[in-house]
Amino acid sequence: VPPARTKMKAGGGPKAGESSAVTAMASGMVLLGISLFLPAWAMVLAFLLAAGYALSYKPAAVVETYELPGSSRLMDDAELDGILDRHCDADRGGYITKDGMDRVFTDLFLRMDPKYELTKEDRECLHSLVDLGARGQVKRQLFRRSLKLWYPPLRGKTALLIVDLQNDFVTGTLPVPEGEQAVSGTNLLRKMFKFDMIAHTRDWHPSDHCSFWDNHEGVKMMDMKTLKLPDGTFCEQVMWPRHCVQGSHGAEFHPQLHLDQSDVVVSKGLRTEVDSYSGFFDNCRGGETAMRRILIEAGVTQVYVSGLALDFCVGWTAQDAATCGFESYLVRDCARAVMPQPERTEQAALYAGKGVTMIDSQQVPMPRKFTGEKAMKTARVVAEWRKESLLVAQKAAQARGEGGEKPKNGMNGDANGMHKENINGMNCTHKMNGTTNGVH
Repeated sequence: VPPARTKMKAGGGPKAGESSAVTAMASGMVLLGISLFLPAWAMVLAFLLAAGYALSYKPAAVVETYELPGSSRLMDDAELDGILDRHCDADRGGYITKDGMDRVFTDLFLRMDPKYELTKEDRECLHSLVDLGARGQVKRQLFRRSLKLWYPPLRGKTALLIVDLQNDFVTGTLPVPEGEQAVSGTNLLRKMFKFDMIAHTRDWHPSDHCSFWDNHEGVKMMDMKTLKLPDGTFCEQVMWPRHCVQGSHGAEFHPQLHLDQSDVVVSKGLRTEVDSYSGFFDNCRGGETAMRRILIEAGVTQVYVSGLALDFCVGWTAQDAATCGFESYLVRDCARAVMPQPERTEQAALYAGKGVTMIDSQQVPMPRKFTGEKAMKTARVVAEWRKESLLVAQKAAQARGEGGEKPKNGMNGDANGMHKENINGMNCTHKMNGTTNGVH
């Protein structure tokens, strides 16, 4: 983003044009006055000059220059290194002390949002985020990497999350009305704007999945049934027709959906006993996909969500994106719903109450909104996520130390969970949610 922009007002305002018009009239009168003392041919020439000057006069355009808010500007590595150079103690072998970290935090927030004042609790959160061992000092490079996990101006990337554009949801066993339009709209959206990342979610259910009506006795298709979840709580589950079974044609992406080799695919709904509408968590939030980790590590701050279906998987994904600290935008004209939806204004208000902004594709990209409050929200989310990930990794290490076999493909606690898979003819990066604890 350039440091400043200009706005042009054609014709200017009344004050701006008034003085110039008076000047033009005065100049014309002077020429006519002089012509009275000249020969006839000279008088005609003077008259023509005065008339031409008056006809060619155009008021000067008013130029209003305004500075863009500092909170919308990205920070490059050179600027970050300049800040660290001022506060890193060279005598400590490349370490930055707690006092130095505090001074860096102050500089970063002054640059991003001068009106925001860091509280004691804010600083404690930031220290816990960058200094996991609470040692009071951190190596500069580790500190630098930690800043890039949460400080918005060091991130500023955009991601399009394309939700469940699979055959069964478009033309198969569970077709969403106008599902083809969600596919074509999403294709057009990614063509109109170059996102930094494209991630697809897909339902990838086992054949005995709890959401399939024919796996239950005494229920009809689309009935609601109370199910006991793995965490001991209960939820109301829609009895859906069988859909998106692992390895089936219905689980494949729609053939008209545009796929690139750089696209990321996140599978969900792998656990028999719980459904997963969101691309981030299962429905009881007892298991997490790789989506949050992917976006954080890629430096994403803005998430745009499209696909099927708006009132289930798209909406849940957009809400969880906001919960995870991202700016979340639901692209309404690139999604379709299963059920009739409320009027647009009412619907937008409902989503706004959950931290999601509903927009149309013509509004993409939305302006960046870097504020101190949002930065601290992201920092708290990332700090909690890092603690949880560390705990999971420690438990997995302990299990392996007791003779447990190391998980494969990142399942059951490993931090990667990634392999290449041929999807609709494309070798896409594929990430799966774990089948036991779902965290990877």
